[in-house]
Amino acid sequence: MGMTGKISRFLAIASVLGLAPAFAQAQGTTISGQVTGTGGAPVVGASVSIPTLRVGAFTDAEGRYTFTAPTSATGTSVTVVARRLGFTPSSVSITLNGSAVSQNFSLSTAATELQGVVVTALGLTRERSQLGTAQQQLSTSEINATKTMNVINSLQGKVSGVNITGSGTQGGSNRIVFRGANSISGNNSPLFIVDGVAVSNATRGGSPTGIAGGVSSSGGGAGPGGGFDFGSAISDINPEDIATISILKGPNAAALYGSRASNGVIIMTTKKGSASGGKMRTEVSTTYTWESPSVLPQYQNLYGQGSAGQFQYVDGSGGGVQDYNDQSFGPRLDGRLIDQFTGPQQPWVAHPDNVYDFFNTGHTLSNTIGFSGGTDRANARISFGSDQVQGYIPNNDFHKTNGLLNATLKINDRLSSDASLQYIRNTGANRPGVGYTQGVLEQFVWFGRQVDLNALRNWQQGGAVNNGPADREYNWNYSYHNNPFWLQYDNPLQDTRDRVIGSIAATYNLAEGVDAVVRTGSDIYRFNIDQHFAPGDVRQGTIVDPRYFGGFINLNDYNNENNTDASLRANRSLGSHLQINALGGGGIRRSTYNFNSAQTGGLTVPGIYNVSNAAITPTLGQALQRKQVNSAYGSVDAVLNGWWTLGGTARNDWSSTLPKSNNSYFYPSFYTAFVLTDALPALKNRLLTYAKLRASTARVGSDADPYLLRTTYSGLSTKYNGLAQFTLGDALANGTLRPEITHSNELGLEFSLLDGRVTFDGSMYDKYTRDQIFNAPVSQTTGFTVKSINAGKITNKGHEFLLGITPLQTDGGFTWNSTFNYGRNKSRVAELAPGVTTLLLGSLFQARVEARLDEPYGALMGRAWARDTQGRLLLQNGFPYAATTAPTHYFGSIQPNWTGGWGNTFSYKNLRLYGLFDFRRGGHLASITNQWGDYTGIFPRTVRGREIDWNNPGIVVQGIDEATGQPNTVNVTAEDYFQCIAYNCGQVIEDHIYDASYTKLRELSISLELPSTFASRFNTSAISLALTGRNLKTWAKVPNIDPEFSYQTGNNQGIEFAALPNARVWGLNVRITP
Repeated sequence: MGMTGKISRFLAIASVLGLAPAFAQAQGTTISGQVTGTGGAPVVGASVSIPTLRVGAFTDAEGRYTFTAPTSATGTSVTVVARRLGFTPSSVSITLNGSAVSQNFSLSTAATELQGVVVTALGLTRERSQLGTAQQQLSTSEINATKTMNVINSLQGKVSGVNITGSGTQGGSNRIVFRGANSISGNNSPLFIVDGVAVSNATRGGSPTGIAGGVSSSGGGAGPGGGFDFGSAISDINPEDIATISILKGPNAAALYGSRASNGVIIMTTKKGSASGGKMRTEVSTTYTWESPSVLPQYQNLYGQGSAGQFQYVDGSGGGVQDYNDQSFGPRLDGRLIDQFTGPQQPWVAHPDNVYDFFNTGHTLSNTIGFSGGTDRANARISFGSDQVQGYIPNNDFHKTNGLLNATLKINDRLSSDASLQYIRNTGANRPGVGYTQGVLEQFVWFGRQVDLNALRNWQQGGAVNNGPADREYNWNYSYHNNPFWLQYDNPLQDTRDRVIGSIAATYNLAEGVDAVVRTGSDIYRFNIDQHFAPGDVRQGTIVDPRYFGGFINLNDYNNENNTDASLRANRSLGSHLQINALGGGGIRRSTYNFNSAQTGGLTVPGIYNVSNAAITPTLGQALQRKQVNSAYGSVDAVLNGWWTLGGTARNDWSSTLPKSNNSYFYPSFYTAFVLTDALPALKNRLLTYAKLRASTARVGSDADPYLLRTTYSGLSTKYNGLAQFTLGDALANGTLRPEITHSNELGLEFSLLDGRVTFDGSMYDKYTRDQIFNAPVSQTTGFTVKSINAGKITNKGHEFLLGITPLQTDGGFTWNSTFNYGRNKSRVAELAPGVTTLLLGSLFQARVEARLDEPYGALMGRAWARDTQGRLLLQNGFPYAATTAPTHYFGSIQPNWTGGWGNTFSYKNLRLYGLFDFRRGGHLASITNQWGDYTGIFPRTVRGREIDWNNPGIVVQGIDEATGQPNTVNVTAEDYFQCIAYNCGQVIEDHIYDASYTKLRELSISLELPSTFASRFNTSAISLALTGRNLKTWAKVPNIDPEFSYQTGNNQGIEFAALPNARVWGLNVRITP
């Protein structure tokens, strides 16, 4: 499917939300009918409108529509246009005489189109030809082409200029960035709007050794160093309830939404009811999927656990020969008899699938049922959804239940209202950890190749069975690791989120074309995490004190945001050549966040996880944050002769998180659009159907996080002589902070060829953000380490396009539609604070990601090998060595050179085949999985040089002997060499920097719509069956890992370790449409 149907679907929903009362004015002419496609099937979500009057509606599930033209148009002749993405528009001229008009349309399949009515900021409807900014929209069929629980996943590969990375955790978070990062250390995620209400996309994550900390809107918690991903809040939304998603990619399109829109806006409109003659309509969607890891490492199976070719098990803690060692540089796996953790004199053989066998086949059952109906004056839709997930990690489950109610009421000829209410409950059980602190995959970077995984399933028998500690679980190694099944089954981790999203709006028609609108909406949720630690936890940094019986962490979040707005909206024609559209209003945003936690590393009685049973005084955490932003805004545009649009927006915010002297900030935008083929009709011919130029410029402000203006104290849980204790943090406050300001300029070109069989929508942009708010280092003699300041500047320049083509379309009903999107962005850290050349974004071991002066944002830094002037390695005693003691070598940026997607749909009558490829080209990553896999000898490349030939033992590293200046001839053992390049020779990361490019077969589906005669037996208009697939194949340059990974939504990206791969998913879907 292409882009214009997405646009038309969004229009209809928006007409109900914002302009429906203006459409349905008394004594006008009512136009109604049905829109059908190939074979007479109803076209759902088509836009039917009268462009000159700016009135219209969407088609419902039966392809039917109805709307009313204003009284002032009675007696005139107008053109009614029906549009839908993937179909050629159809139009007809009618005369409005006050009597009802019935008009049906039959649409033929085509590529994407560039015209139609769309919804922009604050629910305003505009003819697409009048837009001066880039905007892309997706319809419900595109969103749900292959079933995914997280709606953000459905955008991957479909939106130009957008970089989306997912996590492999069930119910986990996604990182989404439009046109490059704007903020050095702050939030780079877009604003999310659902049914006119701003909703949270906050993440919650944390280390398995302590989840203290608050919710983050910019990401945090889980990272390559370890932790858990409890998901981003936007994943609560049920994709089956979404009618359209509109993407406003930059500040130019999003200026009216305020400071949080500097990173772009994603507008979601949920499905609504429609007039049904008083009859109830029922829609059902059921999906069952099978899931498994899409990418797992390849392992060598020639050598087992140990070092220097030796191993003999006694107690797994060093009592035997290398039995404490968790590397795989031991004896060759040739079947000899060796004492092992499973018993004495066991065959020394490989278990090639010991890692793969740990993972289960995951299952997900998703059901959504919706009921809708109504009359011309009142309609409603209610739906219920459920996702029951059994993850591919043992004992990992996730459940989501949601309900949605939408209602619209026309109280009289002037007053109408609409309301929306959602309730969502998420429960997760035993989400797997990621990263270095004993994530599930981290276990298997150190897993002996001879370890029998199935023997570990009986962990309850205890360590004494194989001479291990009596108070430990049964395991293969007692020095460094816990049994992976014990981690998942005996250390329960439960999380629950209850959420309510609601809004209510009233629209009063003051005069023809003039409406007053009042809307208030809230997003409220509570989130609880309860994590238990059994005694015997040996993970690095564990909170468990071995003298006691385990520990626990309990955490509770409460988040409440309310947005209330009032506005006047006017759409008036001044003569036959000029149309004015204006809006003015104001709003108040109030947010409250409350956090409480308690944790202890020691229990008096085992198995009782509450504060009263704490043997060690619990550490308590508490935080309260409040914020308020007052706003005034307005917009106006003028449309001359229907082909030239000039317009602008203005907004002023007053933020409580900035000092009084700087808390007011103003930001305007200006735009123009010029339809060449309407202004110069001679340009229009059989080849060129449509052409438009557009341009815009905008400035958007962004405020600070709460409580950066004054230095604050934090209370300690312990007392001194009975007195409370407080401590200062490391950050020095700044009472003179100013808002961040983002400037953006954009040029665009849109054209259509061959009656819509070829469409193009492209943009070029140049933006920068100055006065960044971040923590800059200060002298520790001040008593602090950092200070919040305004400094720094990031620039982003790029271009993007969406190309739609219909290469083949036959009279017999076969159609091939193809879309390709492309986005390229170049970022640069143009300024930092005085005297500061780099800021650390994240690190693990010797790999660092920095904001570095005059480099692209996300510079990947570390140590490199010493080389001569010809680039040859310099060696000492046969080994390479680090060029510097500091990690100052620049390996490249973590940002891709370009991203894109290629989608193809082949349709023949009621049969449809759809596929989507997702591309990322360029950028770099540091793989700590590959680094430690080399160190431990588990990967195939570490086999080289292990068979010792007495005449030529080990490995001869190619390079120059520094002492002699001649080519190296010194042999080193494979174990020494691979541990050298991984860690031991100066902690050099060079050998584990990889190209992050990939191509993914992101989506695949085969669907069949059953004959309407069959569907009618069940009193429904359509029944479809589909076989779907997602993340089916990855082509990448980095071995052993999935190069698409994210640690929540923050800026700490580009360094991978033990990240769960995205799931490969196959599924079956049954959909019933009323």
